[in-house]
Amino acid sequence: MIDFDILADEFKVGDIVFAEQPGYMPWPATLLEKLEHGGLVQYICTNDYMRVSYQKMWPYNHQHKKIIVTKEALEYEDFREAILMTERLKGCSDDDAVDYVWQEMHPGAVHVPKKPADISPVPVPVGAQRQIELDYVHKVRKQSNSLRVETQFVQEINTLRRCLTIGYKDYEAAHAAFEQLLQMPVSQLLLVRNFEGVDSIRQLCRFAPTLEPQTDNGNGNANAAIVIRSQANKLMARFVSCFKRPYTKPDFWSEFTWLSDTYMRYTVEFFPKCG
Repeated sequence: MIDFDILADEFKVGDIVFAEQPGYMPWPATLLEKLEHGGLVQYICTNDYMRVSYQKMWPYNHQHKKIIVTKEALEYEDFREAILMTERLKGCSDDDAVDYVWQEMHPGAVHVPKKPADISPVPVPVGAQRQIELDYVHKVRKQSNSLRVETQFVQEINTLRRCLTIGYKDYEAAHAAFEQLLQMPVSQLLLVRNFEGVDSIRQLCRFAPTLEPQTDNGNGNANAAIVIRSQANKLMARFVSCFKRPYTKPDFWSEFTWLSDTYMRYTVEFFPKCG
């Protein structure tokens, strides 16, 4: 039998840990409360709360970072941001945190930090912000022809939500839904109108095939899960390509969240019947 008391003794409330919820890669989190067989954690960056078994919790230290913080994992933007934030919470300076992530992503390369002048954001007058947002809404609404696929887009996203849950996985149906989505023309307008759908794909980018049991021939669900994660990353890359750089926010997800919120707010205010 598993001695949960021994496992629990390894952690203290307030510790930063790696916590793995079913179907996802281990993620840095803060342990908020110790329970009988697990702990309540809050994931860093996503701010999601989850009860996680002590068996699926590891100290955030050098040993486990070498296993979990891999080059492949850091290619996922949200995970990269979570690690950067965690390193800062652990007392690293911004430069040291960035250097650590850089070295993991580019083994052996020399990281030359940008000068502050190179990365300083261009200030926007407060009075001009509303006009900038309104101009964006008017501009993006000109892509209305792209909404002819919106019904199918929502249907395929809903198929993925039904087919890929913690307790049930229909990989064949999920694969078919991804194939439809990958062939579908997408636009900024379609995406900012469907924030939750885009967020669902973002979550699937960290779908963890290593948690899937394999069949006798060594393939089965594990390979199917790898394909799903690959499709999610390809689709997310298509979404990202719809938005031109440079961003006005620190990263793509912050930019997209702001644009989607902007679109919805001004649409309700000025175009209540149109949506």
